[in-house]
Amino acid sequence: MGSFALGWGESLVWDEQRHRLYFVDCLRSTVHWLEYGSDELHTTTTPSMPTGLVPTDDGRLLVALEDGMYVLDPDGAHCELLSPYPDELDGRANDACADLDGNLITGRLNLAPAGGSAWWFSPHHGWRLLDPDISNTNGPQAAVLDGVDTLIIGDTAAQYYAYPYSASTGTVGERRVFGDVSSVDGHPDGSTLDSEGGLWCALFDGGHLVRFTTTGLDEAVELPMRNPTDATFGGPDLDQLYVVSTDGPEELAGALIEVKGIHRNGRPEPRFRIPG
Repeated sequence: MGSFALGWGESLVWDEQRHRLYFVDCLRSTVHWLEYGSDELHTTTTPSMPTGLVPTDDGRLLVALEDGMYVLDPDGAHCELLSPYPDELDGRANDACADLDGNLITGRLNLAPAGGSAWWFSPHHGWRLLDPDISNTNGPQAAVLDGVDTLIIGDTAAQYYAYPYSASTGTVGERRVFGDVSSVDGHPDGSTLDSEGGLWCALFDGGHLVRFTTTGLDEAVELPMRNPTDATFGGPDLDQLYVVSTDGPEELAGALIEVKGIHRNGRPEPRFRIPG
């Protein structure tokens, strides 16, 4: 899509209110978007490397930067600190999402396996530790699956995990493996949920997407690049599946593509609730 190439594309998210597809280039410290039906690339620069992007309930974006979570108005290029990271995170955050109550889920960024953790954040209650054993947080998602409030967190160094989840208290129950990648090529990266509760996962260094359900691996789709980093459903009917990637030797490495033939719909992205 479009004539651009990204150095390190990440954090792909569809804003159904504005009909925009947002994503970042971590290497260039830029947030980009495409208006639906247009290939014109819009860009705003951030003060440091952006990783996670989360739409907010007032039409702005929550973005994970070097020293904390910021609220970004992409049209006005205005960026203000909402909260620094907790000292216990011991670094900076990576991928992020909102839960169904408007709280934030994020966690430590590690580019290689190392100690890390996953966290919950509410502007009214601050930061709470969810899991002290997540090396590199990727693809977090919150949903009701099989009638149970569930939080999914991917660890690039391990698997996609799921927990019974309480959004109101920022607590989780015993974790289990939700998406076992040991039998497929690649490592857990960004993810998105479809309307049927299937988790579509971009497997970095694996060259494909896989879909997990509560019963296990359900589907795999080969991609024209080795390093996909994130996926999301978009379009007015949430029936178009987009994938973003990093630079590499393949012709479409660093591209944003639409994957045809999926025949599924996504869900509206949960939004972070700005304190008022």
